[in-house]
Amino acid sequence: MIAEVMGTVEKGALKLDGTLPFPDQTRVKLRVESVWDAGEARNAWLALLAKIDAHPIVGVGGPCSREELYERD
Repeated sequence: MIAEVMGTVEKGALKLDGTLPFPDQTRVKLRVESVWDAGEARNAWLALLAKIDAHPIVGVGGPCSREELYERD
């Protein structure tokens, strides 16, 4: 059985937001990963902005008129 529970590290100890669905004395294997890293997210955003600046969309016209949108042959 697999359970995913969020938690917070407080003074080096893991405090879970909820209870686990396992009976007492069940051995488990933990994998702990940070949920959000502000520095990593900012770097990713800056990299995306740099790519957008490096490859601008050229030749984009203005908004279409109603006649252009519903033009029929």
